[in-house]
Amino acid sequence: MMKSVLACFLCFVTLYAKAPSLEEMIAQMIVIGFDGEKEGDQWVEQIAKDIRREKIGGVILSQKNIQNPSQLKKLTYYLKAQSSKIPLIVAVEHDGTTPFQGFSPLLLAHDMVEKHDIVEAELVYQKSAQELASAGINLNFAPVLDLQEKRRSQSYSSLEEVVTSYANVFIRALKSEKIMPVVKYFPSAGENIANDFSTEATLSSWHFKQLKPYYDLIAFGGLDAVLISHAMVHDLDEKNPMIFSSLVIEHLLRQKMHFEGVVFANHLRTNSISNHVAFKERIIRAINAGVDIFVFPNYFADEASMPFTVQRTILDAIHKKELSEKRIELSYKRILKFKEKIRD
Repeated sequence: MMKSVLACFLCFVTLYAKAPSLEEMIAQMIVIGFDGEKEGDQWVEQIAKDIRREKIGGVILSQKNIQNPSQLKKLTYYLKAQSSKIPLIVAVEHDGTTPFQGFSPLLLAHDMVEKHDIVEAELVYQKSAQELASAGINLNFAPVLDLQEKRRSQSYSSLEEVVTSYANVFIRALKSEKIMPVVKYFPSAGENIANDFSTEATLSSWHFKQLKPYYDLIAFGGLDAVLISHAMVHDLDEKNPMIFSSLVIEHLLRQKMHFEGVVFANHLRTNSISNHVAFKERIIRAINAGVDIFVFPNYFADEASMPFTVQRTILDAIHKKELSEKRIELSYKRILKFKEKIRD
């Protein structure tokens, strides 16, 4: 009898000890960029400290962090070693827009269609995925699923069949190396795909065929994560841009299209969102709309570090009843499920 009671007590203590704090759950919603290329660099060490203290859930690397594949591998493995519990997201945006030193060049989407048939494209994407995986990358913000009527180098085509086919081979190549693709930009980025999110975008010529690649890839089981658009699409939501629209994220994407993955948001500090919406309000509205993870290319906000600013913004919003703890818990559960699939 005593052994049974003791066993139950130990089980309860174990479960309780593993329960994450609210701060730990919020940390998993933050992916951050930083300066530095190697262990010992000032901001690499700051990021390493944040990972150990469970202040962030991932990092995004760019040209400022990459000298060559060997150097990148040392950096990514050093950062991953700081995470003792939940796998660390180590992300890049490698879709042909920006070359990485020492890596095979990747054509922009439109050029890939122009110069390679689907079989050749699959080989190109497979080689790229292998190189990224060898360097320790486990997430790539690619491919683009936008259907663009005009020639746009970041879009495969205006034909949904072409977009779906080429995107699917890119996705399969990444997943074969345990790199999670984050397709973009749901449901469409409009002009922001060409102007790097420097202005507010409104899609006046929206057609529901824009959703076809997403429907197809969800049906194929190929979508685990999407990057949300900032554009206004009045046919979907008359009042809110997509990043702030629960009609788009929760009702359309999750309920109607049966998407069960993670929703990412980036470019939170650009002019693609109205200047009338303060940064902290952007965070709160995006979470209420259904966003799970925020990506920031720079470590600092206006007055403090970005991890601290985001953490404090969310905690204050919960205290003021502008957000609920249950909403954070829901994102946390999605993120844990998502991270089960990434390369540790």
